[in-house]
Amino acid sequence: SKHIRMLERANLVRRRRSGREHLLTLNPAPLDQAGAWIEAQRGLWTHSLDLLDQALKADDAKETGR
Repeated sequence: SKHIRMLERANLVRRRRSGREHLLTLNPAPLDQAGAWIEAQRGLWTHSLDLLDQALKADDAKETGR
């Protein structure tokens, strides 16, 4: 039940009580939001690391060209 409460706090699960039964429903919207943020971060990091790779290759070319 602790795990379910954590999922409820994260708004990933909705609970509905029917008498003694607790019915849970998945709410995928927060996962979609997290996925969009991850993709945006991936794009930023990919671009930055590509620039670093180019700079390091240019530096290596200068060193070997001497």
